[in-house]
Amino acid sequence: MARALVLLLLGPAWAQSALAPIQEHPLARQAQSLVQAALKALEAQRSPLALNLQGNYGRLGYDCTPPGLCQNLPESTASLTLSLVLTPFPFGEVADGLERAQIALGQAQLGYRRALAALQAQAVAAYGRHQEALLAEKVALKGVELAQAALEAAKRRQANPRELREAELSLKEAETRLEEARRGVLLARRAAEGLVDLEAPLPPVPVPDGGTYLQVEEAQLGLLEARIAYGSALRGLLPQLQASYLLYPSGSDALALSLSSRTLQPTLSYTRLDPPRPPTQVPGVGSYRTTEELRLSLALTLSPGLLAGLEAAEARLRGAEAALRAAEDQAKLQEETLRNALQGAEAALALARLRLEAEKRALEEAQRRLELGLESGLGLLRAELSLLQAELGVLQAQNNLRNRVMELYGLYGKLLEVNP
Repeated sequence: MARALVLLLLGPAWAQSALAPIQEHPLARQAQSLVQAALKALEAQRSPLALNLQGNYGRLGYDCTPPGLCQNLPESTASLTLSLVLTPFPFGEVADGLERAQIALGQAQLGYRRALAALQAQAVAAYGRHQEALLAEKVALKGVELAQAALEAAKRRQANPRELREAELSLKEAETRLEEARRGVLLARRAAEGLVDLEAPLPPVPVPDGGTYLQVEEAQLGLLEARIAYGSALRGLLPQLQASYLLYPSGSDALALSLSSRTLQPTLSYTRLDPPRPPTQVPGVGSYRTTEELRLSLALTLSPGLLAGLEAAEARLRGAEAALRAAEDQAKLQEETLRNALQGAEAALALARLRLEAEKRALEEAQRRLELGLESGLGLLRAELSLLQAELGVLQAQNNLRNRVMELYGLYGKLLEVNP
C-alpha cells in the first residue's frame, strides 16, 4: 500500500518537468484508477465485521379435522434475523480473500509502474525526436544557403550550362529537404502532444543501478496466487465442522452464536418470530419449551470433481513455478542485451563528440583562412554545414543513449526521479 501511495503522489513533482503531461494521459489515469480500486477492495477484505439483515414471510394453508380447528391457526409466518459476522483474525477462506486482494493490489501497482515507465520512455523519445527535428531543420536551412551560394558563384564565374543545371538541381534538392525537415518538426510536435511538455526542461536520465525485474515481480505474484488456489482446493477435501449455540429467551426470540472451521468467523444473530413458537405439548402430562441448544455438524464431500480440481491447482502451481524461472532467465538475458546496447550507444556518442570537435577545429581553420584570403565563402559555408551535421550526430547519439537507458528503466519498472 505504501508503494502505491508513493506512486500516486508523484504528480506534484512531475508538474515541474517536461513529463508533467503524463499524469493526465488516459493510460496513466486508467492504471491509477486500478490501483485505487485495488486499495478499496483490500480495505473491504480487512473489514473486522459485517452486518446482515434477513427477513422471511410465509403464507400458510391448512386442511383441518374438524374444520373449526383452522380458525385458531395463524394465516402467515414472519421472521426477522439480524446477524453480526466478526473477523478477529484472517483464517481459511477469509485469509485467502485477503491474500488475493493484496495480490490484486500488487498487480495493480506493477501495472501502474509498467504503464508509467512506458509513457516515460515514449515521452523521452518524443522529446529527443523534436530536438532532432529542430536541428535537422537548421541543417536543411544551412544546406539551402550553401546551395544558393553555390548557384550564385556558378553564375558569377559564368559556368557552363551543365554546371548551372547541377547547381540549380542541388538547390531544388536542398529546398525539398528543408520542406521535409519542417514537416518533420510539425510531426514531432504532434507526436509529443499529451506526453511531454516541449517547453519545460527534461529531467536527467541516469543509468539505473539495477533492481528487481518487473516481469519477475509479476511472475512472483502469479506464483503466490497459484499457491493460494492450491491451498483452497486442498481444504475443499477436508471435513467441515460447524458449531452453534442457541438461546431461546422466549417463544418469539432466539439468540445464536455459530462458528465454522472454514473461516473461524464468529457469527452473532438475533431472530424475532411471528407468531411465537408454541410450547411442545406432551399429552396427558403437560408441555415444555426449549431454552438452549448446542448443535455440532460435520460435513465431508468427496467427489472426482474435487480431486480433479486439486490436480488442476497442483498443475497450475507447477506452471507458475516454471513461469517464474523462465521470467528470471529471460529478464537476465534481456538485461545483458540492453547493457550491451547501452555500451554501443555510449561508444557511438563518444565518436560523435570526437567528430564534433574535429568539425569545430575545421570551422575555426576555415575562418582563419577566409581572413587571410585563402578560403572562399563557400568553403566557410561547407564547414558550417559540416559542424551542424556533426551537432545533429551528437544529438542523435545522445537521444539513442537516453532511449537505451529508458529501456532499462522499463525492465526494472523504475520511474525517473523528478525533483520539484
